Amino acid sequence: MLGNVLIDKLRFSLKIDGSFNPKEVFQILENIMSQHFRENNYTLSYDKCYFRLTFTPTLYLTDVKAMENKPILNLDMIEENTLLDLLTQIHNVMRDNAVVTWIDLAKNIVTEEQTLNYIKAMSKRQFKYPYKKNECTSKCVNTSLILSSVKRMDEVDCRNKNRQIELYSKIEEIRSKTKTPFVDDIWLSNEEIEQVPESNYNRETGRLMFYGKGGLNDLNLLRCEQRYKYTKNISRITRCLTDSKNTTKLTLSILIDLLGKGELYNKLDEFYTNELKKYVFYNDIEPKPDIKLNKNEQMVLDKISELDTDINEFEFLFSEIGYKKQFKHTTKKILYNATEKYYTELYSKLRIKS
Repeated sequence: MLGNVLIDKLRFSLKIDGSFNPKEVFQILENIMSQHFRENNYTLSYDKCYFRLTFTPTLYLTDVKAMENKPILNLDMIEENTLLDLLTQIHNVMRDNAVVTWIDLAKNIVTEEQTLNYIKAMSKRQFKYPYKKNECTSKCVNTSLILSSVKRMDEVDCRNKNRQIELYSKIEEIRSKTKTPFVDDIWLSNEEIEQVPESNYNRETGRLMFYGKGGLNDLNLLRCEQRYKYTKNISRITRCLTDSKNTTKLTLSILIDLLGKGELYNKLDEFYTNELKKYVFYNDIEPKPDIKLNKNEQMVLDKISELDTDINEFEFLFSEIGYKKQFKHTTKKILYNATEKYYTELYSKLRIKS
């Protein structure tokens, strides 16, 4: 559950031709999906041109009826063999022309401090093109950091919402959707148990407690999610999975082939971490010299922490008075001291490779 790559959303699209009967296919897939997913965890739709199946693999159930009225959450990934069996059934109906047009990849990690501290710290850092940070946005009570790719370099606010990276508190998302304070049958490994506070997990029953009364003992569960929609953006994943620059579409057949070899999850994990390494965590966490701040720099650090503001907002002011070079030098030192410990912990727990 912790640090493993999850396929949190998957959509297959199929262009309708004269030999395709959408009504018949709809009913067959409805019978397949309803056996393993609750009705709000998958959708089937079609129009004059396309047939679409969208579902959340992390909410797969062996038996929907047996889990009736029990809380389920998208915290862990099903076994590769289980996903292989499901996709094979889908392929028997949609055939070879079914293409992936939406895929969300995610990892959950438990942090040492409150997740909001990591979100705020990362929001102060710079990210490589084409990603540009949105402001920290509130979804009910859940504050997140969203990085959207920029479609064109010369347009400041031309965001591509079909290719994003997002950091957010998984516990706050759970709190906004359900009153259930726990989920059962979460069997953590010994390595994972070491990361979870004793008050939040019962190893005998597999019960994972999300939060206690009055916000006490909240589990610091941070999710880092990557979203890719449509072939143009998904082609990055396709090249990684196939080791070929010539294959442009990620088909259902490709996923089934990799699942049969037991390679899909490892390759998706490789892609996921490489994307973070390239655009977000591009600075290695090798031992660095102690970068000390002088009295004035420490005062600035204390002030921006108190006001919860971004030091880069003052760049224009320093440029106007002729201190642009000094500002850039000082900014690097201050940001290093303000964010490095959070960056280092995320780098390690998301398993970014140096």
